[in-house]
Amino acid sequence: MRDHLLHHLLEDSAKKYPDNVAVVFKDASVTYADLGRQSSGLALRLAELGIKKGDRVGIMLPKSIESIVSLFGILKAGAIYVPIDPSAPLGRVGYIIKHCGIACLITSSRYLVSLSAYPGDRAALPKALVTDEDWHVPDGYDFPFECLPFATAPDERQSVFQSMEMPDSSPAYILHTSGSTGNPKGVAISHLNALTFVKMAADYFGISASDRFCNHAPLHFDLSVFDVFVAVKCGATIVLLPEQLSTFPVKLAEYIAQEQITIWNSVSSVLKILADKGGLERHCYDSLRIVHFSGDIMPVRYLRQLRNHMANASFYNIYGQTEANSSLYYPIQELPADDSWRIPVGKPFPNFEVFALSDAGEVVGRTGEEGELYVNSSTVALGYWGNDAMTREKFVPDPRCPFFTNTVYKTGDLVRIDEQGNYVFTGRKDHMIKSRGYRIELEEIETVLASHPDIMTAVVLPIPDELVGNRIAVIIVPTDKRTMGKYDVIRHCASRLPNYMIPEIVEFRDSMPVTSSGKIDRKQLGDILVNTHAEEIGGRNTEVPEQPAGMRL
Repeated sequence: MRDHLLHHLLEDSAKKYPDNVAVVFKDASVTYADLGRQSSGLALRLAELGIKKGDRVGIMLPKSIESIVSLFGILKAGAIYVPIDPSAPLGRVGYIIKHCGIACLITSSRYLVSLSAYPGDRAALPKALVTDEDWHVPDGYDFPFECLPFATAPDERQSVFQSMEMPDSSPAYILHTSGSTGNPKGVAISHLNALTFVKMAADYFGISASDRFCNHAPLHFDLSVFDVFVAVKCGATIVLLPEQLSTFPVKLAEYIAQEQITIWNSVSSVLKILADKGGLERHCYDSLRIVHFSGDIMPVRYLRQLRNHMANASFYNIYGQTEANSSLYYPIQELPADDSWRIPVGKPFPNFEVFALSDAGEVVGRTGEEGELYVNSSTVALGYWGNDAMTREKFVPDPRCPFFTNTVYKTGDLVRIDEQGNYVFTGRKDHMIKSRGYRIELEEIETVLASHPDIMTAVVLPIPDELVGNRIAVIIVPTDKRTMGKYDVIRHCASRLPNYMIPEIVEFRDSMPVTSSGKIDRKQLGDILVNTHAEEIGGRNTEVPEQPAGMRL
């Protein structure tokens, strides 16, 4: 049995469990045999279009069976899949297409038409496969790239198809996270990187063919790696959560019960709002046996509510990054009476090593000591696509063994060790924050704001909020010719940034406070914002946030 490439997981399960339901989306479903055949047909189609080993193929689709077929079809063709958020601004989409050198984009007519308005280098995309049946170029549109139907190769060719072979060190996919330069960073993950985690997780959590995964995360967010590949390895069912349900906690609570979900995996903020607004007492969750949460702090009182209504489930706080996958976990046992308790990120998964170094470069090992966390595992990514300088900065030789070439990931996260030997997350070394499960570099927002001609200085700050992690605020010193207001700022950001990075609070000032060294006093500004907006951050948001695309904590 071949098992060193991600698509081998599907090939194996299609043989072992051909009649098992692989993917469910609304009223549609496909078996493992169907998913195997359709993805092989797409791989043949891509080969006919000239897609070669190592080419990047974009997937810009909402949740759908076609998106999962596309993922495995691209891998079988030996290419690298690059998921792109369909709701992202055109500038961000265009940057990813050009930066990754996308050879072909799989998308729907809805998003293809939106690309026609992109003002950048539209010729950067050679061709697109359109998933809509009987699609044709509408009148009045002149696409600068070739538009072709998604139709796969005939069944007789699928039956004899052999997927591409390559070493497990080959890149499998590129996921994009927030970048400090104003553009997203593409994290290149190999087959080995992903499979090391997938195989471990399947064994550790005892996943079986009878499990039903609720896939809340979109493909461009790394939580989807667990949902898709662990499920496929074990012949389990992936239940794609319809996007329109994910923003309504009452409907989401009902859906989990009706679909008899056994495995749940999401950012903490989704579960917090589910506990607070979902009406969990109306449903039975006896089928639910594993609940993973990550990305934000989980307040104890919400976790207590969830456990009361999901009594058969084991709860785990999961820590990780796109650059190194999930590396730490903390199984929830007894909850303390103190609601201010911060849940640890725990201890390493099997086949992982994490360590923390103090400012002096010494390994942290005693209770209460704090240091920056490093991850050592074959899950550590290949690096940042097309950015050697940043790769060298974050993917470094093991500082404990400088004479060897072993590469570790320098997370930038600060942790301390508690009395039980668990790591507890204490903060970031830079200005990166978490909001609604997303990793956000505040400098990226500041860079976008600085591009506005009416803005002299802009400082972006987080305001802690227990429901969503942080709300984003911006303080602006305008130019002398100020003509802008709050909604001008929001519109400017919305044209260049994803929704989750748009500031919620906008204030204007004549000047900024500075420290004795002349730098902007961010701490003073932050304290002012927290005091000024204390009543606004009381957790009145009743919607489940969008799914994130980036690092998890």
